[in-house]
Amino acid sequence: MLSVTWGFSFLFIKVAGGFLDPYQTTFARLALGALTLYTVLIFQRGRPVLKWNALKHLALIGTLSQAIPFTLFAWAEHHISSVAAGLMNSTMSLWTAALAILILPEERLSKFRLGGLLIGFLGVAVLLGVWDTDFRADWKAYLACGLSTIGYAISVLWTRRFITPLKLDPFGAVSTQLSIGAIECLLVSLFVSSRPTHWPLAGIVSIVLLGAFGTGIALVLNFLLIKRAGAMATSTVTYSIPIVSTIAGVAILHEKLHWYEPIGAVIVLLGISIVQQIIKPRAIVS
Repeated sequence: MLSVTWGFSFLFIKVAGGFLDPYQTTFARLALGALTLYTVLIFQRGRPVLKWNALKHLALIGTLSQAIPFTLFAWAEHHISSVAAGLMNSTMSLWTAALAILILPEERLSKFRLGGLLIGFLGVAVLLGVWDTDFRADWKAYLACGLSTIGYAISVLWTRRFITPLKLDPFGAVSTQLSIGAIECLLVSLFVSSRPTHWPLAGIVSIVLLGAFGTGIALVLNFLLIKRAGAMATSTVTYSIPIVSTIAGVAILHEKLHWYEPIGAVIVLLGISIVQQIIKPRAIVS
């Protein structure tokens, strides 16, 4: 469910970007996501998380994992296709693995895992098509996507280490962090954004689906996965997101798929599999 929901999010971002700027897109999806979760909380007789011990961590996640990355992806998709953005999202697991090795004492870096990291970053270069004129023209958009995935990786590890032990209600916790991110984007948007000049039906439907499902419900599912399966396992959701986003972009938006993009994504995922020890030395030798 999470892979499908997030996979289609790149299509929704692209369509919504036809009438909203990046700050408006991010504010709308965060606000609609929070509203969806507040509705659930009302029926559950729950409440958002407001205790400072948890609030400081949720504020950090709301900024690093929602407000900034969502805005960067929305900006990037004004310059590159939703297919390219979705494929770039696959690097999140690579960053999660690399940061886990640096941050978590139980994650040791062997020569085999180091090789996996190198393979993964080689795959990023292939995915980008660094030799192609399209990359040279839009390298800033690809960089924005890359920075976004680093924020996602940090948030997964931070959630696992600092937020999961607090045993918070997922709907209350996520609604709080979405509200913080929405307020941040609203404040920026008030100063830099202009009012939309038109309101296309496809764009309105896209932003509603992006907010309610691609943001609100999806982040609750992500919260639960981190709690039950851990940071490394949760990051493997990234394996199937590019497949969904690519099919959606090509089939629905009729976007172009460069030959090197899926090849690069496969190489990235191979590197991730080695680093996360899904593929082990014995398996290769045998």
